[in-house]
Amino acid sequence: MPARTYRDSVVVACPDARPPAYQAVVGLARAGMLRRFVTSYYHDPDGLGATLARKLAPGAYDRCRGFLARRHDDEIPADRVTSLPSVDVALRLESRIGGRRPRLRRAAARARTHWFDRRLAGMLAASRPEALLAFSDVASDFAMPLCRRLGIGVVLSMVHGDVREEARVLEAEEAHAPEFFPLYLGDSALDREEMAWLHARRLRDLEQADRILVPSDHIAGVLSREGVDPGRIRVIPYAADCRRFRPHSRPRGEDGACTFLFAGGVSQRKGIKYLLEAWAKVRRPGWKLQLLGAMPRRLGPLEGMLEGVEATGRVGSPEMPAHMAAADVFVFPSLFEGSAVVTYEALACGLPVVTTPEAGSVARDGVEGLITPSRDVDALAAAMARLGEDPALRARMSAAARARAMDFDWPRYHMAVADAVAEAAGERRGRRASAVAATAARA
Repeated sequence: MPARTYRDSVVVACPDARPPAYQAVVGLARAGMLRRFVTSYYHDPDGLGATLARKLAPGAYDRCRGFLARRHDDEIPADRVTSLPSVDVALRLESRIGGRRPRLRRAAARARTHWFDRRLAGMLAASRPEALLAFSDVASDFAMPLCRRLGIGVVLSMVHGDVREEARVLEAEEAHAPEFFPLYLGDSALDREEMAWLHARRLRDLEQADRILVPSDHIAGVLSREGVDPGRIRVIPYAADCRRFRPHSRPRGEDGACTFLFAGGVSQRKGIKYLLEAWAKVRRPGWKLQLLGAMPRRLGPLEGMLEGVEATGRVGSPEMPAHMAAADVFVFPSLFEGSAVVTYEALACGLPVVTTPEAGSVARDGVEGLITPSRDVDALAAAMARLGEDPALRARMSAAARARAMDFDWPRYHMAVADAVAEAAGERRGRRASAVAATAARA
């Protein structure tokens, strides 16, 4: 069903600035479907607040430019955004509480989540859109049940894997790598009670959605095996900004050197133990392993495994393309993901990708990279060695990687999301019309 038949008819809810949410809003705005985007702080550079900040505190405003740039997109109409900065304030307070008072942090997180959910439900009751596009964890207790009662189409965008798969990952990691288990989330405390609560919300998300958008075939397969009707699932991969992320013009690997790059939070969920063990097997003169991302403050078992590793730390968004393009191979042995955007960015920079099925990458085994089983150190080491030792193979995969990234651009994502949302809204509209007709016939 053409998206244009649902003009100004969709509310999008995501209380953070993740790129897939912003890009979904851009796509719906381009299709004329966007009624409202409900999010956390959104920066309007032409708004009154920004104007006053530039005049009254120009130094502080300049220092925040990086953060503000991530909370803005030129193609999102500011007059369609409901900005809720209190979400960011609550998250900052929860971060300050940290692991010192887990019960208090848990209570604060639940209060924040319920508050956003209730606020969203109130907006939906007042505006009665054709459809809600909700990103995970934000609408399961109030907004989605309201949509079901009012006949509003519910589209869920999953930004993570299935929670039952994560439960299995946690069980396996706790059993097989107990010394690394405290680093499952890096510096963030792994609160099993809070995670169980979050998993229950995500299962309610799945139960109530008319359409479920997932970013990878891997997640679609897991959901189907868990009993979710495949007819409700749409696979819509993410993308990279191929204008910002581009290959480096220098020749690659002609002198026997090879730089392997990992980007992301340095945590066990990303497979850091297995990466470092594989590196210990393959490292040699002229080869480098770079870790691009926040290191845990307490290294624990990582401390003795970082010999010959360049831990670069967190890098700002403007510097990421240059760092990526300077590498030769991207390595990302994640255990549990939605579909990591960094893998698309690496492909856009022309990097062959060594990763796992769980990472949700669009890289194909033997074409744009090598796909290895998660936790398989020998297979990971063999893949790294194969690419490191064969510059010609890297060159072929580099060209294929860039072409693959160009096939998965954000405009393709925009159209796919708009079509999926229009489809779900159309089905709901049809069911409402059938119900009205049946009532009239009985009367």
